[in-house]
Amino acid sequence: MDQSAANKHSGRSAQTRQRFIEAAEKLFAERSIDSVSLNEITVAAGQKNRNALQYHFGNRDGLLQAIIDTHSQRVRELRQPFLAAEVASRQSGRHRKAAKALVRPLTDYIEENPSGVYYIKILSQLAILNSPVLNPATTTAISFDNDEALERLFRHALSHLRATEIRRRMFLTISMTFHGIADICRASEADDSSTTLRTRRRMFDQITLAVESLLEAEPLE
Repeated sequence: MDQSAANKHSGRSAQTRQRFIEAAEKLFAERSIDSVSLNEITVAAGQKNRNALQYHFGNRDGLLQAIIDTHSQRVRELRQPFLAAEVASRQSGRHRKAAKALVRPLTDYIEENPSGVYYIKILSQLAILNSPVLNPATTTAISFDNDEALERLFRHALSHLRATEIRRRMFLTISMTFHGIADICRASEADDSSTTLRTRRRMFDQITLAVESLLEAEPLE
């Protein structure tokens, strides 16, 4: 295969892969990860070759990983200004800074990229399915692109708690953030007017406040 033919093949392969990702993220978000078959995704992607999905992604987890990777890098980029602001003034407002660094990049990404809503809805499902708090035996091959700087920020914000309570708070923080954003988006999907979008942004700010309160609260034990 000459270089020109190889480039064309590579381009077609990338397009096919992207069609799978777009079809899968929409179906997973609108229904659920477990209720959508790989055959349905293949049909929705306009592919006749039933083995194409396996060729590109291996299995369902490989496809989910590709979806996460498609979105997570941009979210990480949007998070950098919040992390930089935290480093500049570490000693004050650590709970609010941690809350904003978690929530705002996600909501900013949704404003920037409408398909980011699918990403959030999928993460809201995975947060439950792969929670060691609710299911200590859980195992997953999916990597969630953990941001070490964000983790350090949260460890600092939760330093007044014991390890067991930190795990509980982290589970609730992640769950509340992803489910809250997803539910707000669902509630506003029927109306894209400017008033609805402004209300949506205000509701996103309420999630930040809720996360801040959860991080700051004293232990119950």
